[in-house]
Amino acid sequence: MPAIRGFSTLRARSYIFRLPLFTRAIIIAILVFWILSIPSLWDLHQWGSLIPDKVTFATAYRLSTFPLIHLNVIHAVLNVVALTPLMERFENEYGTLTSLALFFGPLTTVPALLYVVIEVGILRANNAVMGASIWVFLLLGMEAIRTYRS
Repeated sequence: MPAIRGFSTLRARSYIFRLPLFTRAIIIAILVFWILSIPSLWDLHQWGSLIPDKVTFATAYRLSTFPLIHLNVIHAVLNVVALTPLMERFENEYGTLTSLALFFGPLTTVPALLYVVIEVGILRANNAVMGASIWVFLLLGMEAIRTYRS
């Protein structure tokens, strides 16, 4: 009977240490924001989530902070697990500075602005959005297009 190979912590540690800089920084930022949301001293969800009625010129930071804030630990862990390999591949292909510029530029703000316009203009609602799922779906879409072309 063949032996079942167990989980190797050395392989997991090696994978984590080989992650590119921006990918590691995003994972750490997501975890730090989740830890900061635990105590009730500061309502992080109210501060950084994308709420269409609260997006003004003074609170435009919401267009960039909402992917870093998550509802709970399950939401944060699932987003980190899904995002890590996709972002690692993207960053290895395009570089750290390009990834930084794209992820906190058009890959976050354009979908956020589209969401605000659709939510306010068409749906007439005011639902808060948070989580890195937007990055996961953007990167999955890029991978799907790349696979289709090859």
